Amino acid sequence: MSTATGMRETDRNVARELYGSLLLLGADNGLLGIVGSWPDSVLSQDVADGIRHWNEATLRELRERIEHYGMSCPRTDCNRGADGQTVAA
Repeated sequence: MSTATGMRETDRNVARELYGSLLLLGADNGLLGIVGSWPDSVLSQDVADGIRHWNEATLRELRERIEHYGMSCPRTDCNRGADGQTVAA
């Protein structure tokens, strides 16, 4: 077995394990598709770029959701229980 062939097999094993881990963690289909396309049909740099873009978009979405929550529920109102008493944060 050549080094290149061995590396491709190692990459496939890494991709398979990574895909399984992401699936178990509940990753969305977009991310699974990016990881699942490597190393056989997409260059490693393209996969790295795809994952980076997915991470940036997901982080941006989470920040927007947190910001929306902050505007919808001011901190003092969110720290009150059903009985109107302040609850520990």
